[in-house]
Amino acid sequence: MPRSPEYVRADVLARAQRVFWRQGYARTSVADLVAATGLKPGSLYAAFGSKKGLFLEVLDSYCRDFVKRVKRLRDHESGALAGLAAVLDQIVDNAVTGADRRGCLAVNALLETAQHDADIDARLRRHNARTLEAFAALVTLAQAQGDVPADRDPGDVAVFLVNSIWGLRVMCRADNDRHRLNAVAAGILAGVTQPQAKARFRLSPAR
Repeated sequence: MPRSPEYVRADVLARAQRVFWRQGYARTSVADLVAATGLKPGSLYAAFGSKKGLFLEVLDSYCRDFVKRVKRLRDHESGALAGLAAVLDQIVDNAVTGADRRGCLAVNALLETAQHDADIDARLRRHNARTLEAFAALVTLAQAQGDVPADRDPGDVAVFLVNSIWGLRVMCRADNDRHRLNAVAAGILAGVTQPQAKARFRLSPAR
């Protein structure tokens, strides 16, 4: 029985994602995508419109999967905070063992193309908003479970988490020292579980 069109499209996106993730957007040619997906150029253009069209759909798929992964952390058997710790451990372990040192596809796209392409920038902004919502819900659950102080604002903690995890993923691309990476991961968890800190400085007023 032939596969459904939906399955074929998902398979094409998965194959294209591996190429974009490995090579980046600019260095990936249509010929690379044809070789990876098995689609002929005409079929690729008919399905996605352009290389950028395919990349945008790859980003959408990747970002949806990431948000789903964050949401699944709520169901961790040892609690939401333990689920977050497990994710950080996996990021570090993947970098140290060489299993995955590609960084985050969304962050890579942000660094490479978002400032120069309005469509990619818009996609990443929408993804960032959904990611922040998912992390804020995770923090709220961790507060209910007694692992995060109740005085912390879940939205603020979510911003801290996204910024910190993105930074860790970027660091993992160039550093595979377990001690240093573990120190960063531990700092992230400490930043989540500490009571609300009082502001130690004041931003200068705009002139």
